[in-house]
Formats: sequence, C-alpha cells, structure tokens
Amino acid sequence: MQTITRMDVTNDVALVTLNKVPAGCEFTDRIFSALTEAKINVDMISQSPLTGPYVSLSFTADGNDIGKIMEVTAKIRETYPTVKPLVSNNNVKISLFGEKMPEYFGIAAGVFRVLAQAGAEVLLITTSLVDISVLVSAAAAEDVQDALKKAYDL
Repeated sequence: MQTITRMDVTNDVALVTLNKVPAGCEFTDRIFSALTEAKINVDMISQSPLTGPYVSLSFTADGNDIGKIMEVTAKIRETYPTVKPLVSNNNVKISLFGEKMPEYFGIAAGVFRVLAQAGAEVLLITTSLVDISVLVSAAAAEDVQDALKKAYDL
C-alpha cells in the first residue's frame, strides 16, 4: 500500500523565526492579528517548547510579503523589545500527503531517512495526520524533490 500518494511544492517561501518571544498566547495573538491586518497569509506555524519565560515562534509566508513582514515585526518590537526576528527568503515548502498515513507506523521515519540520504537541511517541519511538510532552501529543493519522488514513486 502506497502511504504517500501526493507531493505538493510551494516556491518562494519566506521563513520568519521570532526568538525570545514571551511565553503565553498574548504575544501569539498580537503577532498573528498584526499579520492579518497587514493582509499577510501565514502557512506553516511552529513554536518551541516553553523554556523559562520565552519561546521561539516560526512561521512561513509568501516571499513577496517580506517587506510587510519586516514592518510588522519592527512594530511588534516596540512593545516586545526582547523579540529577535530572523528572516530567510527563497525557500521551498514540500508537502507529502497520504490519507492512509494514520494507519501505518514509521511514515515520518521513512521521510526523514530519504531527506538525510539526500543531504537535506530542513529549516522547518510541520505535520498533520495526513501530511508532512518540510521547508528547505531553494538551492536544495530540486535534489530533495527528486529523492522523494524516487522513494515514494510520485
């Protein structure tokens, strides 16, 4: 049974990581509300586990929105001066889908084995029951896509 049945690719993805973000939902609400007001569509979201009073929060958005994202983060830093934004552009999101994923063990292990063998440097990972999405640099994207296509007969 083929557990991964589809691969989608999104080019020109910006990755934003906000370090030293105050823990709790107040900041998260404020940043995503500000991004919404700026009409920035956010895709992947990942937060580090709580370590003291701070967390790191990462998200992706369309690379064309990088200027607006920088404006939003600069404004947020006026209220939250500890926040340290890191931004990288020209990344590629690769999403693997399979409705049968929840029925089998080791799907993620297999994907990460393929990524490791391809020498991929994964910048961000998000998952759901039926998909695994990874963000890689545009320079590595073609090799990663080829390796995944070959491994999963896509």
